[in-house]
Amino acid sequence: MIYYEALQLEDFPIAGFTVEKDYLRGRESILGLPLVAFEVIESIYPPDQYDMVVAFTGYKNRGHEREEKYQQAKHKGYTLRNFMSSKADIMPDISWGDNNIVLAQAHIGVSGVIGSNNLIRQQVYLGHDFKMGSHNQITAGCTIGGECEIEDYCYLGLGSTIISGIVLAEGTLVGAGCTVIKGTKSYSKNVGNPSRVIGFRHEETD
Repeated sequence: MIYYEALQLEDFPIAGFTVEKDYLRGRESILGLPLVAFEVIESIYPPDQYDMVVAFTGYKNRGHEREEKYQQAKHKGYTLRNFMSSKADIMPDISWGDNNIVLAQAHIGVSGVIGSNNLIRQQVYLGHDFKMGSHNQITAGCTIGGECEIEDYCYLGLGSTIISGIVLAEGTLVGAGCTVIKGTKSYSKNVGNPSRVIGFRHEETD
């Protein structure tokens, strides 16, 4: 998705793709561009000549694997760029970290603060005066009211709703279609309308 959206941007040419060597599976290219093992990426695309965007999805491992890939790229010396779709509606006064991805038709409200390494997918509404930490994934169609705070490592499932002024504690998982009307507990798994806690992500074994 980033590749196709980047075609619409003059300042975001993509030179190639990288995955860990175990995931190459004999492939040498994607979409006509080179596919390179991450273990040797800096020898082919030196970090003083190329930037990187780390795009990692999935709700397991409580967001920490997302952070791990981010840190590995930084350790190699890459500048990690923010990617903003030309079709997203982003207010000009947002404070950003790095390696944030915002896809098409997302609305990012005024006076917000965003950390690093967050993925905000299509048709997300993120209200005014929000605070977002790092290593979060907001999936398509989520609605987040004004003055909300999303701490680190959170995952919001498809079409979930967070009413205004709510704090989502570190590691919160919000299920698809869930409506959250009160603050959450760290690493809690929340489902339903209104939401209820059905367990904690620390208890997961996979």
